[in-house]
Amino acid sequence: MCESNAYLKKGGQEELILKDVTRVTFPREGWVELENILGEEKKIAARLKEINLLEHKLIFE
Repeated sequence: MCESNAYLKKGGQEELILKDVTRVTFPREGWVELENILGEEKKIAARLKEINLLEHKLIFE
């Protein structure tokens, strides 16, 4: 599987936003849209900080 989990980093802690993310888009500056394998969507005001392909993690802040 190629899905990754998306996390929002706040105060040194990583909070899970969405599991099994398959699509990430940036509709406008400062905003991210995530979609997972089941079609669930999340829209967050954040920026991409890190992609860890070995751990299947997307980290936003």
